[in-house]
Amino acid sequence: MTILITILSVDAQLSVSLQEPPAGLVQKQQLWNLTLINTGNTPISITIGLNLININDNQPVLTALTKPLSISKGVKQLKPIDISPVDYNYYSSAIGRFSETFLPIGNYRACYTVYTGAKETPIVLFEDCVPIEVQPLSPPQLTMPADSASLQNRYPQFSWLPPTPVTLFSDLNYDLILTEVRSDQTASSAIQENMPVYNLYRLTTMVNNYPASARALDTGKVYAWRIIAKNGETFAAQSEVWTFKISPEKPETITPVGGMYLELKNEQNYTSTAVIPDNILGIKYYSYDKTHEAAIRFLNERGEVVKEIKKMIEYGNNFLVFKLDKSFATETTYFIEVSDLQLTKYRTSFRISK
Repeated sequence: MTILITILSVDAQLSVSLQEPPAGLVQKQQLWNLTLINTGNTPISITIGLNLININDNQPVLTALTKPLSISKGVKQLKPIDISPVDYNYYSSAIGRFSETFLPIGNYRACYTVYTGAKETPIVLFEDCVPIEVQPLSPPQLTMPADSASLQNRYPQFSWLPPTPVTLFSDLNYDLILTEVRSDQTASSAIQENMPVYNLYRLTTMVNNYPASARALDTGKVYAWRIIAKNGETFAAQSEVWTFKISPEKPETITPVGGMYLELKNEQNYTSTAVIPDNILGIKYYSYDKTHEAAIRFLNERGEVVKEIKKMIEYGNNFLVFKLDKSFATETTYFIEVSDLQLTKYRTSFRISK
C-alpha cells in the first residue's frame, strides 16, 4: 500500500511532454526532444527508455536507455548532454549504419517509458508514443523526356535525378510508371486511375529505355510518367508527373540540287530541255486559278504517259519536287505537263544525266 501511494504521489508531480519531430530529416539526438515538468518540491530520479519501431512491419529497430537523471522542481527541456551516455541497441543494420547521422527514410513510432526507483525494480511513471516520418529534402527530379515534349521516337529513354540526400537511403530503388492520358483527364489523375502502359519495379539505375520488344507508343497520344523512390520496400518520395506525346514521323524532305526548279510554261512558249544531275526534279508553276487538284503528267518522247501524280495546286507560285523512280532512264528526254482549269497546258522537258 505504501508503494502504491508513493507511485501515485511521484506520478502526480511529474509530467512529460513529447514533441514530434517535423517530417523530414531526423537525427538520432532529436529522438530525445522531451520536456519534463516536476511540480513537486523535491527532485525526482528517473531513467528514460526508448523503443523505435518500424511501422511497416511493427518490428523494433532501436532501443535505448538513458543514464539516471535528477529532475528538479520546474521545467526541464532535455538536451543531448543531459542524457549521455545513452545505451543503444540496434536491431536493424540500416539504423546502425546511420546511427551517427540521420535516420534512414521510413515511418517510425517512437515509444517512451519513464522509470523511477531501483534498477532491479523500476516503477513506470509514464508511457506514450509519437510518430516519426523521415523524408528526403527533395524528391526524385525527372529530366528526360522533358515535360510536354513532342517526340518522334516511339521507344523513348527515361532519366531522372535521385532524391537528396542520397545518404539517407540504405536500399534506394525506383518504380517507373507510364500511362496514357485520356482527353478528359489530367496527368495526375491518369497516373492514379489508368492501367499502366509500362511499369517497372526496383530499378537501381536512373536511366531506362522503353524496350524495343514492347508495343510501340502510339502517335498522337499523350502519355504521363512518374518516378517513385523507395528505401527497400518503403515509400520515400515521388516525382512530379510529366507528360509527352509521340508525333507522327516527319516526311522525308527532298530538294533539287542547287535549288534548281524548272518552270512550266505555256506549251506555245516551250523552249529547251534541261539536264538534271540526279533523280530529284523540281518544278515551278504559276497558277491563275483558285486552289484545286491537278494531274501532273510525265510523258516520254513518243507522248506516252510514264507516270501521273495528283497534287493540290494553289493560286500563285507552286514549287513542286518529285523523286523520280526507275521508270525514268538516264540520257532520255521526258516531258512534264499540267493543265489549268481552262485546259491550257503548261510544260517543260528534262533529261537525267549519267
